Amino acid sequence: MMGRDPWEEIDTPSIADSVAARRVDANLPWNFFWARGVDGRVLLTLRHATDSAPTARLPRLRDIEVTLSPPDEADTQLLAFKLLDSNQRDIFRTLCEDIISAASQARSEVGAVSAALMRTWRWHHLLRGGRGTLLSPEEQMGLLGELFVLERLLLPRMDATSALTAWRGPLGAPKDFEIARIAIEAKTRRGGAIPSLSITSESQLDEGGVDSLFLHVVELDEAPMDGTQGITLNDVAERIRHHILSLDPGSTAIFEARLSAAGYRMEDDYSSHHWLEGAVRIYLVSGSFPRITSGEMRPGVSNVRYSVSLADCEPFATSVSVLENALAGG
Repeated sequence: MMGRDPWEEIDTPSIADSVAARRVDANLPWNFFWARGVDGRVLLTLRHATDSAPTARLPRLRDIEVTLSPPDEADTQLLAFKLLDSNQRDIFRTLCEDIISAASQARSEVGAVSAALMRTWRWHHLLRGGRGTLLSPEEQMGLLGELFVLERLLLPRMDATSALTAWRGPLGAPKDFEIARIAIEAKTRRGGAIPSLSITSESQLDEGGVDSLFLHVVELDEAPMDGTQGITLNDVAERIRHHILSLDPGSTAIFEARLSAAGYRMEDDYSSHHWLEGAVRIYLVSGSFPRITSGEMRPGVSNVRYSVSLADCEPFATSVSVLENALAGG
């Protein structure tokens, strides 16, 4: 796509709060536009139906502003990527072209919006210089717990784009997975540790806004150092990537961007950490389930972290078939 500067022939609009825009390519399935704001700054915009709007938080990049406009009279919205530092125009253009390329492979407008944002999350990590280090063992465990839910519960029951769109944990959403009005929170714990779970916010176990909230808990322990037993994070990520590739090649970009948002890169080497999977427990979070919720918080108090005893969760234990039935709409 490299060639003439796409913003070169777009004049700065004279009307406040307006943008001048030119369609990226009439042959593209989605409504991307090169644009310029009244302040003279350049943008890439994606016009989409309100029903396709993202619900998780938008990426935040240094010198690049990502915004979502309110719905207009035609019930459409504008997802906009604006460059704030004109000295970064070349790299911004590369980012925009990467976003367009990733979204163009999506099979639906929802998938296109998701792919655009997922690719932006990937750039978020690149532009800040990456993590510089691998995920810690605890972070690996957390990501593995989410990948198990994606692989075993979602991908067998829905198309790849829908399954990946439902995976919201890496984006900082309150719940790891949201499928229609069903939410799943994925947790992992070491088998020999104190039988409890670490909860990282007052929203995590709050079922407000959903019909059912399930807690999916997997025991993971580090395997012996000889590397002959267990699985690695690379093993699971690559296995899921190949499965998604067989289902919908266009969705692999969404998967990789989700991984990037979680701090994982496909090229990283996690062969020094092998994991053994133990028991899987599932709980239906409702009623008097042991937890702290947003409605119980005093004004000004937030970001609560606490532990929940597994023994006190047992009255709420359920089976995987109950969770599968809920996902199937039963």
